[in-house]
Amino acid sequence: MIPVNLILTIVGLLFLLIALVALYVWSSKNKIAVTEAPSTIETFESLSAVIKNRSSSASELSHAVDTILSRFGTITSHTSSSYKHLLEALCTHPKTDSKLILRFEKTLRTSNPTHAHEIEQSLALGLAARG
Repeated sequence: MIPVNLILTIVGLLFLLIALVALYVWSSKNKIAVTEAPSTIETFESLSAVIKNRSSSASELSHAVDTILSRFGTITSHTSSSYKHLLEALCTHPKTDSKLILRFEKTLRTSNPTHAHEIEQSLALGLAARG
């Protein structure tokens, strides 16, 4: 027969092991959340620079487009030329795809119906330049 003290010791060690593993998992989740905080403030100009940079990756382009659409999606008379050039630059970027271009164009057009004609013209120019 196994003595009761041995069983209690094994149960205590098992409980201590489970507590240590839970503490380790909890502490590693907190470290990941802290490191994912953005280190720079994203402005329209910085996001535009990412799209205009020919060496930006597809994921950087997607992030820039998503952020522009969510934070800077409204076109004014002062920013319409910036959006035209941005759409043309996105069309001619070597690492972009048609889904990203169409999502950017459609979201801009639905958010800004008064500028729909200008957006369509910029899309046509960009696609023509893409070849």
